[in-house]
Amino acid sequence: MKITLIEINSLNPAEYNPRQISNKQYEDLKASMEKFGCVDPIIININPERLNVVVGGHQRLRILRELGAEKVPTVSVNLSEEDERELNVRLNKSGGDWDMDILANEFDIVDLKEWGFKEIELGFNIDKIEESHNKLTDSFTVPPFSVLDSRQGYWLDRKKTWHKLINDKGESRENTLSESELMSGINSGVSILDPVIAEITNRWFGIDGGNSFDCFAGDSVFGYVSDYLGNKFTGIELRQEQADLNNKRLKGSKSNYICDDGQNVLQHIKPNTQDLLFSCPPYFDLEVYSDQENDASNQKDYESFLEIINKAFTDSIKCLKEDRFAVIVCGDIRQNNGYYRNFPNDIKNIFISNNCKLYNEMIYIEPLGTLPQRVRRYMVNRKIGKCHQNILVFYKGDIKNIKQNYKELQYESKDLEL
Repeated sequence: MKITLIEINSLNPAEYNPRQISNKQYEDLKASMEKFGCVDPIIININPERLNVVVGGHQRLRILRELGAEKVPTVSVNLSEEDERELNVRLNKSGGDWDMDILANEFDIVDLKEWGFKEIELGFNIDKIEESHNKLTDSFTVPPFSVLDSRQGYWLDRKKTWHKLINDKGESRENTLSESELMSGINSGVSILDPVIAEITNRWFGIDGGNSFDCFAGDSVFGYVSDYLGNKFTGIELRQEQADLNNKRLKGSKSNYICDDGQNVLQHIKPNTQDLLFSCPPYFDLEVYSDQENDASNQKDYESFLEIINKAFTDSIKCLKEDRFAVIVCGDIRQNNGYYRNFPNDIKNIFISNNCKLYNEMIYIEPLGTLPQRVRRYMVNRKIGKCHQNILVFYKGDIKNIKQNYKELQYESKDLEL
């Protein structure tokens, strides 16, 4: 082992270093180094891409700088960044405390276990994780994480129960989806809102016994779920056939669907009267619903489509009370040239410009359906198979009022019964 003296200012601490020591440990180490010097060299990487990055000895380097050292004893290794990180963890395994946030965010759990960590050292236990997961499901229907995985058993069970209750198979919308896009072949070529999304939107962001509405209502799912959970829902739906079908499913309830253009929402709903805005707007020409000139899905160009979306949502925000949420399910849309249009960002801009700020963003992972069969064709042009949608949660008002307006969530999953 060759020890080399190197200028202290040429050394770079590893940005990911997860090891910490207490103040007492630090002072003890400093006292030792003041008396005996640096008897344990600093380990540095001399790989050109990681030149002079400190692999081991971060606390000693810090103390040497405090003591005014100009050069420090080092031992060199030539490692890739991956091997450098592994050696750093192995060297630090025997002393000090771990910065658990850095370990969690910068290192793979599988690697850490391979390098000698036990699950309990990393702050988790598989059995306890599953137990915690089940408790979250009981309290919030599904775990309230930024990724919502509809392929999980707890989600599928909930969805199956809702489907039996609602019985919406997308009648009047058969084969409206473009064959070239991700959902063709699912539900007979019809996109139907996942009822679990409708449920968690009402439970997480709605007001008990409140008013909810959608200016691009489409199928009956959100209206049915909202009404079932005790909220009065108003949907604006452009096509008479669809509005009639939805109202038939909600017959006898306080909720209803109105046949009109979503841009006319203020003609049916008064300003500042609604507790929750939910919508899954048309995806331009991905799914063409009708041949009507004012149908957003039937516009000749994206700009005209976006004008309709903008007008409908701008007026819908006026219908929303202060200190209330708006939840929009959307996904990006490919242009004919293959590039994405950035539709989710256009939605964000519409709401933010109307003083409705982005508060949460979730990714909804969809069932794969026929995507595995189609993705081989897509990859000829290096197009990745898209199996997610964005759920954007906006808030109108002062976020300091959320706690007083929205009660703590706590209920059992058994509350949904056939």
